[in-house]
Amino acid sequence: MGVLEMFGEPNKVDILAKSKNDETVMVLVTNGFIDGSPETQTALLDKMENYFLYTQSEEFRKTFQDAPVILRITFTEQPDEIISEQLKRCVQWARDYGVTLEIQVNGIRMRLSE
Repeated sequence: MGVLEMFGEPNKVDILAKSKNDETVMVLVTNGFIDGSPETQTALLDKMENYFLYTQSEEFRKTFQDAPVILRITFTEQPDEIISEQLKRCVQWARDYGVTLEIQVNGIRMRLSE
């Protein structure tokens, strides 16, 4: 499976919604097993960066103002351990953009921390 099938369009936010807790939730949807190859790692980081950059846009700020922002990355199955470790190292990067990083595997959500 190629990275386009795993992550979809790299410059597209898959799901963007306001939660009942008044949080802005951006969902990065993955498809199938997410392997730990360098190509997959790069594609995931690139897509995450596009989400982070979008939070800094005038359009985003005007629409969602000062609501807390969550980036939830959803997996249909447990990703490769390399990907899991990579995401743990991205917590501070997300915080630098004012974003809380979460993962969801098979419907179970978990906030990541350093």
